[in-house]
Amino acid sequence: MEVLWFCVLTLVPALCSGVTFEEDFTAESTPVEEDRDVLSTGRVKVNNGELYRSYKRRLSNEIHQNYVHYHALRKRYAGCTYVHGNVEITNLDDPVLRYNLDFLSSIKYVSGYVLIGLSTQVEQIPLRNLEVIRGNHTYRVQGEEYALVVALTSRDSTPVMGLRNLYMPKLKEISRGKVMFSQNPLLSHMSTVAWDIITRGRPDSIHLAEKAFEMKEETCADECNIDGNGLCWGDSPDMCQEAICAERCGWRCYGPGEDECCHVNCAVGCTGPGPQDCMVCMDYMLEPEKDETLDEDEDNRPSCVGYCPDKTYPKLQTCVRF
Repeated sequence: MEVLWFCVLTLVPALCSGVTFEEDFTAESTPVEEDRDVLSTGRVKVNNGELYRSYKRRLSNEIHQNYVHYHALRKRYAGCTYVHGNVEITNLDDPVLRYNLDFLSSIKYVSGYVLIGLSTQVEQIPLRNLEVIRGNHTYRVQGEEYALVVALTSRDSTPVMGLRNLYMPKLKEISRGKVMFSQNPLLSHMSTVAWDIITRGRPDSIHLAEKAFEMKEETCADECNIDGNGLCWGDSPDMCQEAICAERCGWRCYGPGEDECCHVNCAVGCTGPGPQDCMVCMDYMLEPEKDETLDEDEDNRPSCVGYCPDKTYPKLQTCVRF
């Protein structure tokens, strides 16, 4: 049996844009009657009541701490489109809290890794618009570097509660690092995802540990069937995996033809064949030098480059001119 070492996690700082937060926390509790014996002396002897109050204080503190963590997640990621850092969705395991993770739906780009773990009271994680995980920073497990880790999302050996759906239908690329699944017995539709497309065919890039995900035959919506193969992240038509490229294009294209491949410096996809047509740059984006002699119809868009040229320096994924 493989042992996966996993600890309670704290958020790693990340930079993002457009942070918003709306309060929608609800907690439920059931009052318990206090049991007191009144002695003849008139003093109150506290039995179950004192134990209850002690338990209630401890429970209240735990709920508060768990809510503070949930609040921090929301405050960090709500409204973010580009996350310059890591996305950690962890420790969502309080049965009293009602977790709403819709705030994750705005994220399109993560420069580091995505970690989902110890979230046993969440049934779905809606990273619906996530397109690329760069893996510039990876999560290290037993000597291996991972850009996506999904682990320990159900509490019991025969669970009825835990992560069932990981929605990432627009994910086109994990640029660096491996993918791990471990101890997610309820998680569905991971076997209907073409992971070799997302990892760009890197060998040994997918690690399936014990109870990686739900192992049963699963189907995709008819709209997701391509050449008889259903690729999807769920059973609804909006969960189709977007992957229609000629093999020679290395899964990066702007059309199905053999000659409709993206430039080698593109990540995710493109709208045309040139380095100016990339949706996301594989390495760096270079702004053109200002040239007032260019005609309006000449291409003066930023280009994707493999390294920053002379008289520039790299900052995040951009070449900045001196």
